[in-house]
Amino acid sequence: MLRRVLLVVLAFVLVGTGTATAVPRVIEGKAPQLHPEGVAWDQSRHAFLVGSAVHGTVSVVRPSGEVGTLAKVPLPHQVSTLGLKVDARRGRVLVTYANMLSEEVRSGLAIFDLRDGRPLHVVDLAIGAGPHRANDVTVDRAGNAYVTDPVSDAIYRVGVDGRAEVYARDARLGQFGNNGIAWHPSGYLVVGHYANGKLFRVTRDEVDEIALEQPLVGADGIAFRPDGALLVVTNSLASQGRNAVTVLRIAGGQAHVVREKAWPTTSPTTVTVTPHGAYVVTGYLDKLLAGTPVDDFRLDRL
Repeated sequence: MLRRVLLVVLAFVLVGTGTATAVPRVIEGKAPQLHPEGVAWDQSRHAFLVGSAVHGTVSVVRPSGEVGTLAKVPLPHQVSTLGLKVDARRGRVLVTYANMLSEEVRSGLAIFDLRDGRPLHVVDLAIGAGPHRANDVTVDRAGNAYVTDPVSDAIYRVGVDGRAEVYARDARLGQFGNNGIAWHPSGYLVVGHYANGKLFRVTRDEVDEIALEQPLVGADGIAFRPDGALLVVTNSLASQGRNAVTVLRIAGGQAHVVREKAWPTTSPTTVTVTPHGAYVVTGYLDKLLAGTPVDDFRLDRL
């Protein structure tokens, strides 16, 4: 009898702590030509959110691999949804959009209600002359969003009210450059340069290079873990980079490699941090860009 009571109590504790709903190490998803590039963790659903290079949507991916559409960028033109960020405090999900599959200039940030996918703001970020292609997004404590644009030399800031401005501009960010972006609780941004693998510390109108032991060529999505470590996903989609995830520690203007893990899939793109560990999305964009789209994608735990 005592053994049975102990087992019941243990089961209750497991459910209460969330262990009973742990997320698998590998999640294999399937949806018609979804090809997600960005990923974010949605604690309210205990699920992932992903974009779509083909459909311009935001989809919910359950730990079981089940996929359902939450939102779609409300534009009359076809766009790709790329970087994603959940702003849980304000009940929002933010996603960048661009024309990944054509040369048309569509570049911006769409903001949706996290609960029902209702559009709150669609912000055009094709600011100024030249090509534009919004890529990744992060959010600070006050709810301001920061968006990178690899084909320009600017980082944009979008307030909670949807108003956009240039936050920082620097020639070093250009040339298929600033891509992954993450907000550090100390009040600065870290931005990765895709083509040359450099990292930059960015504040208002100030860009400083972070010294690296070796360049992270192909640096795509980046994220800070709660312990302060920086995760950088690299790929060879449009560079000579490795398909890998590197863990770094930043101190005194330098970044030191703690760990580097070769990735088991082709073309990993971005990473999100969850209570169950960091997960990297592979949307097989290499196959899409080669003209052989597929319905499969996957999430792998670091």
